[in-house]
Amino acid sequence: MSSASLKRRQFLQAMAAAGLSASLPWSLRSHAAGEAQPYTGPFFVSIEAEGGWDVTSFCDPKATPAINRWAQTSGVQSINGSPIQYAPFAHNQRFFNKHYADTLVINGIDTQTNAHQAGRRHSWSGRLAEGYPSFAAMAAGALGPQLPLAYLSNGGYNQTGGLVTYTLMQDPSALNKLVYQEQFLDYDPNDWDAPKFFHRKATRDILNRYKAERLARLQNQPHMAPRIEQALNQFATAHAGQSQLQALADYIPATLVSNTDDDGYWNPLRRQAQIALAAYRSGLCVSADLVTWGFDTHADHDNEQTQAMQRLQNGIEYLWSEAERLGIADRLIVLVQSDFGRTPEYNDGNGKDHWPITSALIMARNVSWANRVVGQTTAAHEAQAIDPTSLQLSSSGVVLQPKHIQQAMRRLAGIENHAVSQQFPLDAENINFFS
Repeated sequence: MSSASLKRRQFLQAMAAAGLSASLPWSLRSHAAGEAQPYTGPFFVSIEAEGGWDVTSFCDPKATPAINRWAQTSGVQSINGSPIQYAPFAHNQRFFNKHYADTLVINGIDTQTNAHQAGRRHSWSGRLAEGYPSFAAMAAGALGPQLPLAYLSNGGYNQTGGLVTYTLMQDPSALNKLVYQEQFLDYDPNDWDAPKFFHRKATRDILNRYKAERLARLQNQPHMAPRIEQALNQFATAHAGQSQLQALADYIPATLVSNTDDDGYWNPLRRQAQIALAAYRSGLCVSADLVTWGFDTHADHDNEQTQAMQRLQNGIEYLWSEAERLGIADRLIVLVQSDFGRTPEYNDGNGKDHWPITSALIMARNVSWANRVVGQTTAAHEAQAIDPTSLQLSSSGVVLQPKHIQQAMRRLAGIENHAVSQQFPLDAENINFFS
């Protein structure tokens, strides 16, 4: 076995040892009959800029010195043939000139909160109160609930509402250090006499048979409590899905990309994106959340926000370049958001505090609805109402909220009328985002 194949095999076995296989709630048990077919639909990637980004220095630029100090020497930047504007800040020029044709910018979103936890929940579930799943969980629950890696999470807002079980992938490199339950991972392949398994195959077969028989006995117990019944079903489904993980061995890269990006920043988005794309290519994954930090800039705002924004932009650019290298860029749909925005003025510590008005980006290749801007804010960065159909300013219109973005993502995924969406209604007006 080659060194690259061995590393892929070790990585795969470590995932199984860590319990990294998805399972189903009891309510969806009937959908798990038989082995799942590989998923071939769009790959939904949610990218969370955790902490509250400053969109007035990004995609909703405000060239007012009291709001942004870059406005003392520079103005709002534009792109020929595009309505998208951006601030002369971070890597905005490179980012938007490279991706404007594939980007829908949505400005003037009112998150209705200045609290981090509530802002994350509202932005990613469409509901300010607790209890609703993220869009990534909705997509996975509707389009691939039987897949063992339907929803990969890197620590973003990953509430599932019981639709699926997410697979946590915060530190993929650590998986190589885990020991598979039946096999050594640290043996020397050049040593002909090195032990590879704890038990001989005949012994492993006996153990596996007894495990299966014990599980069958447990599942056939009468008068089980619903919670125990659900746990047994999840356990059985996880075991059944482990064989599907073999498909991942062909796609996990032998070497993980560096966590240091081209600016010299520690940037986990790169590795998160690499593993997520590999899982998608294996046919086992529908959605993933990626997350980067550093946007809660209450002090030294300009420097800290610049670094955080550059890490985010570098990570997004790596995601798209890697997807293009793998030949799957036209199958990605990417949503980029944050908790909320930053205040339209500096505080006494040269920072900016929490502000409920924010923006979102939806990105996809070769779509008619990209290279557009929907929603507007005032010069003081306050949300303005728009007509849901014409998208023009209207005093009798609608102020955009996260529920409108989440409803739009459900529509884009083709699950707007699916049972999982009906289970978590958003009561959102129909905004003409994709005209």
